[in-house]
Amino acid sequence: MLVETMLTIFTIVLNGEPYISKKLEIFQKLQIPWQWRIVEGVAEPKNCTRWCRQIPNKWHKDYVSIDGTHEYLKNLHHPKVSVQWRNKPWDGKIEMVKTALQGVDCGVVMEQDADEFWTPEQIETIYRLLIDKTPGTAAQFHCKYYIGKKVVVSRGGFGSYPYEWYRAWKWGEGIEFTSHEPPLLNHQPIRIPRGITEEMGLVFEHYAFSLRPQVEFKEDFYGYAGLTRQWEELNKTHGPVRLNKFFHHVQDRSVVDDST
Repeated sequence: MLVETMLTIFTIVLNGEPYISKKLEIFQKLQIPWQWRIVEGVAEPKNCTRWCRQIPNKWHKDYVSIDGTHEYLKNLHHPKVSVQWRNKPWDGKIEMVKTALQGVDCGVVMEQDADEFWTPEQIETIYRLLIDKTPGTAAQFHCKYYIGKKVVVSRGGFGSYPYEWYRAWKWGEGIEFTSHEPPLLNHQPIRIPRGITEEMGLVFEHYAFSLRPQVEFKEDFYGYAGLTRQWEELNKTHGPVRLNKFFHHVQDRSVVDDST
């Protein structure tokens, strides 16, 4: 059993550079008990991502990253960090999550993708917010959602859908994820909504569409035809624009503006 007050951060990743190698420096500043569990590799389009496409071979070698992530993780020797990978596909992202959290039955659990960034102070505040709550309690957040040189400035649409950005939970024995996209538990949680977490300054930086390789991967994995070209055209603009004029898969009226 883990220490009751442990914060377990988990990350599932394929090609997470240049972001993933910047995260440990942040975690090492934490003044609370913590560990970071990483599971790397290719996930089959099954279960909660069965609507996605098979990841093309050009994005991996023997089912691990090709952008330097794998080499970084192989050489990441830290007493608070564990890394797992294998040379065959994972049975969907949900298997990767369950593998990351194997043996965790208490404390606080926090998901962080490679391209998501929180300050040490924010992470510690989330930990204190949840540590004394009922097991299963889930905290939801807003993020600054970057699309190249743009950032989403509207709320309730792309980058801020109602089901998105549950990122931290009070954990307990028998609790596990039943879905990763969106994150759902086998336990009916008590939800701490975005309005509360935002008032506490708990808004994270999310570089989901910042770099061209990220966009190219999403075009292949999610099947968004023409996404890379649309991203390039969007980033030629200045000032606020409707995102759906460029991203054809976006059906809402989200607005993006130049990031500062």
